Amino acid sequence: MSLKHILKIIVKHRNISVMLLIQIAIAVTIVGNASFISYGTLKNWLIPSHLDEVEILNVYTKVFDSQADKSALIQRDLTNLSALGEVTQVTYASNELVLATVAGSNLVYKTIDQEEAGFENAQFDVTSQGVATLGLTITQGRNFYPNEFVFAEASQNRYASVVLISETLAKSLFGEQSALGQTVYLQRARRPYQVVGVYADKMLGEGAVYEQQWYHSTIVPQAHFGSNNVNYLIRVKPGTNEGVLKDVEDVLYQQHGRIVERVEFAARAKKRLWDGRSTFAFIMIGISVIAITVTGFGIIGLVSFSVSIRQRDIGILRALGASQHTVLKTLLLENALLAFVGIVLGSFTALWLNNYFVTHLRAQGLVEPWLAVLVALAVWLLSAAAVYIPVRKAAKIAPARVTKAN
Repeated sequence: MSLKHILKIIVKHRNISVMLLIQIAIAVTIVGNASFISYGTLKNWLIPSHLDEVEILNVYTKVFDSQADKSALIQRDLTNLSALGEVTQVTYASNELVLATVAGSNLVYKTIDQEEAGFENAQFDVTSQGVATLGLTITQGRNFYPNEFVFAEASQNRYASVVLISETLAKSLFGEQSALGQTVYLQRARRPYQVVGVYADKMLGEGAVYEQQWYHSTIVPQAHFGSNNVNYLIRVKPGTNEGVLKDVEDVLYQQHGRIVERVEFAARAKKRLWDGRSTFAFIMIGISVIAITVTGFGIIGLVSFSVSIRQRDIGILRALGASQHTVLKTLLLENALLAFVGIVLGSFTALWLNNYFVTHLRAQGLVEPWLAVLVALAVWLLSAAAVYIPVRKAAKIAPARVTKAN
């Protein structure tokens, strides 16, 4: 049977044809987006942090005693924590904790009057042992000098003048140019800092990770205090067990008027960072399975109904000499054409929707050509399998059974 004749049959039964086409398009849209988001999320889960995750502790506390001298408290904490046998370095961290942000994400700009949006960035404000605590390797330039550190009340508006930046951020800002000696502008206030060093990439700060700027970070030799949040980063000896968490808490609880909200290894923070997203990915996979199942049964139902109202036409074909194989081939080709159009429409919708999710909802959808082809092929095979049973049954219709009553 010619393609032109098959198209005429599709037009003749256009209501069922459109319903079948829409069902397939919706399936491709749902399964495609679910696959893109799941793949993107699970792939990101495997991106290396390059951190010594089992040697760095996040410490997050709150001081609710309004009379407490926070400057003296922080200095005392640094001394007492350093005295613990398992601790090798400790730094006060104004806002950021490793892979467990407790403040909003920051921005970095190349020029003070830059009109386009700044780069998402994890900004770490640290005291003198900050670089060693994070285990940074400086690949260009130098470390901070002792006189470059600023330790002050936040209300005093005192800021450092220099900064270390990650290799990836340096490349994003300056391309192949050297970042050393350049000035960058941090946060929305666009305060100027001179780059004195570049360090090997580390995954620092959930804010930058959430924006998929995995290795965009800056280290600033300044520590501001005055708010209720008093946070620390601690490096411990390799092989230190979780007993150190309680030791740290005991030291911190020596100060009255304070609660210790969290003491954990960076590895635990990273797991928590990805747990929710991986769960979301698996939920999306579950939705895909449901969508595939519903689509399969829907196609079977629609094709079965289509065959039931076309028995006379099929019987006439058989009476005119068409073999079972010819009828089967014709019906399969008809549904293959509908499936193709539905897959094309669904693919375009899936790509548009994925772009919307990534742009406006910060979803971590990752469109891979091979994955889009795999989704299309899977839906194609599903539609072919779903129509085969009712179509095979239709091909066996005896001409006499349908035509004798006419």
